[in-house]
Amino acid sequence: MIIAVFNPKGGVGKTTTAVNVGALLAQSGRTVLLVDLEADYNASISLGVGRAQITPSIVDLLLRQKRPDAVIREVPGVAGLHLITGSPALADMDSSLRNVRQPERRLADVVRPLAAQFDVVIVDTPAGFSRVAEGAATTADHLLVPVRAEYLPLESLAHFLRWYHDRHATRRATATVAGILLTMVDYRAPATREIVEILRTHNRRGVVRTEIPLDPRVSEAPSHGVPLVRYAPRSRAATAYDQLVTELLQRLRLRR
Repeated sequence: MIIAVFNPKGGVGKTTTAVNVGALLAQSGRTVLLVDLEADYNASISLGVGRAQITPSIVDLLLRQKRPDAVIREVPGVAGLHLITGSPALADMDSSLRNVRQPERRLADVVRPLAAQFDVVIVDTPAGFSRVAEGAATTADHLLVPVRAEYLPLESLAHFLRWYHDRHATRRATATVAGILLTMVDYRAPATREIVEILRTHNRRGVVRTEIPLDPRVSEAPSHGVPLVRYAPRSRAATAYDQLVTELLQRLRLRR
């Protein structure tokens, strides 16, 4: 099973969600592969990978320069969790794939065969609509869509959902939306309740019950190179991510 944490809007919590969902699934006894598609490789940094350690990376697979077994690495301290790092070279990947036949399918060609080796593959997608990012919609079985409870991210979500439905109708996006996840929720902000109500009203079945609260421990964890759920397991956000995984597995009809 492949789950892409996908929203072209930046700053909505994709990386935090991908890293912590992946870590919690691994802690539940599953084998998990996290694929970092970001040029700033934040998911990799969050799992303790420094600048000098990012190679080989997903770029080597996308360009057919290395075999998967040379690129996949185990994540120290999180049994069952594996990683393919991101790379700054992803910023130029559209150009690098310009002579490739069906470049929008290259991500699927690389990642989908790996699903047989793991119980779950989590794909952390970049912001924007690059070919690699768009490829996640045909690579994944399911999309988890984080969104901040603020006005501009709400507008961006509406644009993304129109884009997704148009592509899904023409089978250029085959993944189903497993859920829309509210992140960095702060009910002290005046407009938060109104925005949450709008989002839940217009996406009644799509928005998951779990909300990830604004939590300062979230920004601390990456500097220690460990997932939040290991760094501060009793924090509000870590507890919410644990609840999210239970709900997500229920939606996908899988056992915790």
